[in-house]
Amino acid sequence: MTTPAGGASSAPDEHDSRGDTRKIVGILAALAIFIIVLYGYIIPLQGGFISSTAIRADDLLGADPQFEAQMPIQEVDLGASGRSIFIAFVMLTHILFANLHLGGAWVLLSLVVLDLAFRKERYARLGMSLALFNVILFSAGATFAAAGVLFFISLYPTFATQGFHIYWWPLLVEAILFGIEIFFVYTLWFTWGRIRGAWHVFLAVGYALSIYFQTLAIDTFVSGMLTPGEKTITWGAPGLLGMPWIDYLQWWFNPTLWPLQFHRVAAAVSYFGFLIALLAMLHFRDRTDPPSKKYWDWAGSFGILWGLVGLVAQPLLGLWYMYSIFSHQNQAFTNIMTGPRAWEMLMMIGLLSLLIVTVSVYFIERRERLLVRLGRHDIRNLFRAFAIVAAVAGLVLVQPAWLGGIMQFDPGTWANPLGLMYYKHIAILVLVAIGTIIIGIDLLVLREHRDKEWGNLSRASWMAALIAGVLGSWIVIIMGYVRESARSPWLFYNIIPVPGGQTYPTPVPPFQIFVVWMIGLGLAFAVFWFTSRVTSYHPEREEEV
Repeated sequence: MTTPAGGASSAPDEHDSRGDTRKIVGILAALAIFIIVLYGYIIPLQGGFISSTAIRADDLLGADPQFEAQMPIQEVDLGASGRSIFIAFVMLTHILFANLHLGGAWVLLSLVVLDLAFRKERYARLGMSLALFNVILFSAGATFAAAGVLFFISLYPTFATQGFHIYWWPLLVEAILFGIEIFFVYTLWFTWGRIRGAWHVFLAVGYALSIYFQTLAIDTFVSGMLTPGEKTITWGAPGLLGMPWIDYLQWWFNPTLWPLQFHRVAAAVSYFGFLIALLAMLHFRDRTDPPSKKYWDWAGSFGILWGLVGLVAQPLLGLWYMYSIFSHQNQAFTNIMTGPRAWEMLMMIGLLSLLIVTVSVYFIERRERLLVRLGRHDIRNLFRAFAIVAAVAGLVLVQPAWLGGIMQFDPGTWANPLGLMYYKHIAILVLVAIGTIIIGIDLLVLREHRDKEWGNLSRASWMAALIAGVLGSWIVIIMGYVRESARSPWLFYNIIPVPGGQTYPTPVPPFQIFVVWMIGLGLAFAVFWFTSRVTSYHPEREEEV
């Protein structure tokens, strides 16, 4: 193609380098419209601004007086929700750091195994960078966790006393595993390249299993707050064995322990994969030499695939978790599915849908040149169809089931015919199928042809990977907020109430929690980026000092 003056036109190259940025503009516009409609229209019409403390006031009157906090309520000068805001900020930010290990351990194990099997330097280099990344940030997650424990002790003393007494043994196991986890991840890093491959795999497996069981020990407490193993707390004797063992086991291995555990693992793997993609895209833009651009393009694609693997598993495990709550704590289930906290589930599933669309756009833009070269127009068209179908499924999923009342069954509410759960279950399965097929095509059909294309990353695919990193991280902390909102206004559901009654309503209101999310995400991303600047490997010939 030539210009009228006879010179070569730069239009095709410019299009290849930019990609179709209109898709990115559409994604950002859809996100903005969704947030505005949710906060400005859906939340008010579903009673989302009315606290669970006010709605469950009659239930709180039946709380056992011995579990009411006897110490004075601590003032933190942040209004009626001040104490809850402190806990939300510390614990939700802790989730972002803690999931680096829970999800990162399995991604790191995959890199160790891939390096041993294929002996490609890029697997070893990315694995080494991620190991050091987790080593340096290990203390950050522990710091936020310790701060959260101190806040619970000072702001909710009765709950802390009862909780630590019931879960003394799981927390002791968690502390021991904390030390074991430190041994494995530090040793894995310091022995990188110095020991044989089999021993390296052993350390990687030990790291993954230790963080898995450490999380399980914590989840006995976390799941027990929503679905306690007993209807009340009864002590028969003083000391560390104040209950019969059978009672302890019912508290620890309560009905939602395993669904929560597996769902957290899938969510953490997805989050860590998308975080790799986000950081890789920042490094891709930060570096100018071709070897680094090829490396970070590959690393971003590697992270996107891991993020998609976890994302595909999340909805199915989430349905299992929700069904467990429905079966054993129906009132809490009603609160988050057909009550004033339903907007939180709507927001979470809306962001998940948008994430699937974003990943589809990434693959459309990232594999465009490769598919043209291979003549695989069928796959190009399939990727484009996936993006459209995912967008339609997302529209179904973000439909509110009802409007105009606190509860779906309240008089005066009107049902949304597009918000039936039957349609939403179908939409979720469609999104799972789309993600699974994309993974299969990329790994089975295109795997042998991708190496020649690394480094040719369009602006649209670069931006899609960034958006995926933000959405994947945001979904993780929304999940934690949904779980905590489900049991409001209780600390142990139907046993220990949040002290203060109507003076200190829970959960944290929508606008306030949105600010907490943004501050937590901003802080975490800043720490992640500066840490990755130190820990990341750049394969140019003369490394900058």
